[in-house]
Amino acid sequence: MNTNQEPQRPAAPSQPQPQSLQPGYPAANYQAQQPVRQPAQTYYPPQPLPLPQPQDPRKVQRRMRRRMVNRPVGLTLAYEVVMNIGAAVVALTIVIVTMAERSELTNLMVIRHTGIMMLIAVTCAIVFLLFMRRKDILTREFWLGGPHRDNYGEPWQIGRVSRYGGAHMKPLWLLVFLTLCLGIQGVVTLVQFGFSAIGLSLPSPTSESITESAVTVSMWLYIGLIGPIFEEVLFRGVLLKELKPFGRNFAIVTSALLFGLFHGDVVQGAFAFLMGLLLGFVAMEYSLVWAIAIHIFNNAILSGVVDGLASHYLNDNGYLAYSLILSLIGVVGTIIAFVLYGRGLKDYVRVNRSASGTYLGWTSWTFIVFVAGNALTAIVSFIGALMG
Repeated sequence: MNTNQEPQRPAAPSQPQPQSLQPGYPAANYQAQQPVRQPAQTYYPPQPLPLPQPQDPRKVQRRMRRRMVNRPVGLTLAYEVVMNIGAAVVALTIVIVTMAERSELTNLMVIRHTGIMMLIAVTCAIVFLLFMRRKDILTREFWLGGPHRDNYGEPWQIGRVSRYGGAHMKPLWLLVFLTLCLGIQGVVTLVQFGFSAIGLSLPSPTSESITESAVTVSMWLYIGLIGPIFEEVLFRGVLLKELKPFGRNFAIVTSALLFGLFHGDVVQGAFAFLMGLLLGFVAMEYSLVWAIAIHIFNNAILSGVVDGLASHYLNDNGYLAYSLILSLIGVVGTIIAFVLYGRGLKDYVRVNRSASGTYLGWTSWTFIVFVAGNALTAIVSFIGALMG
C-alpha cells in the first residue's frame, strides 16, 4: 500500500443546467425574405434650359414711361374724383335740408350755396393731396424753388439733385408775364367776337355759371383766392414737379393740357391751356409762389374786380368797347413781347426738348381716362349750351 498516494478530492457537485426562459411553443418555421427587385429605371439626359428671349429696349422704355406717368396723373385723377364726391355730398345735403324744411330749392338758393359747396369740395381734395404728398408740399423748395433731390423719374434719376424754380423775378419779366396773361384773355375774347360776327356763338357754360354765382363772399373767395392756390399746388406744384424728369417741355405741356381739360369747358379749357403754359414756365423757372400770384391776378383782379366794375358802370355798348380795347391791348403787348424775347423762348424749347418717345407716356391708362372723361364732359356741356 502506497502511503504516499494523495487522497482523492471529493467530486464537485453537479451544477444544475439553466432552463430555457422561452415558453414551450413550437419553433416557428421562418423563411428568409427575398429581396425586392426594382424595375429598371430609364435614364433621361439633362435638357438644356431655354435661353431668355431678348426684349425690345423700346418696349421696355415705353412701359417704364407709362408707369412713371401713371403715378402723378393718377394722383391728379384721384384729386378730381375726391373733389367731385365732396361737391356731390354737399349738394345732396343741401337738397335734403331743403326738403326737410318743406321749402322749394330756388335758383337763388343754388347760387347762394355754390361758393360754399366749391370751398368744401376743394378743401376735401387738397386735404387728400396733402396726405399723399405732404413730404413734398411741406418743404421750402416746393413753394420758393431751388435745388432739391428728385424722388421721381427713371431709376437713374432718383436721388439726384436738380433745380426746380429758384430764379429771381425781375420787375420787367413780371410785367411781361402779366402782359401775356392779358394777351391770352384777349385772344380768346377776339375769337369769340369773330364767331359772333359771322352769326355763330362759342358758349362757355362754366364762365356763365361763374358769372351768375359770383355774387357771394364764399364764391369770390373761391374764385379769387382759394381756387387759384389749390389749383397751382396740384398742377404746377405736384404734377409739374413729378413730370420734370421727363424734360421741362413735356412737364409744362402735359400739366397745361390736363389743367385745361380739368375745367370741363371748351372755351374755358382753351384759355386754361394757354394760361397753363405760361404758369408752368413761371413755376418751372421762378417759383410756385409767383405762379400763384399771377393766377390770383388773373382771377381776382383782371377777370374779377376790373371786369366787374366795367360791367357795373358801363352799358352794353360801353362794356363791349371796353372788352374789345382791352383785348387789343393784350394782343399787341403779346406780339411785342414775342418780337423782343421770341428767340430766347425758341432756344428754351430747343434746349429742354424731351427725348424721343417721351410723349408715349400719354398712352398710360390714367392719362387716357382723365383726358377722355373731361373731354367728354366739355363736349357734352358745349353741345348742350349750343342747343339751349
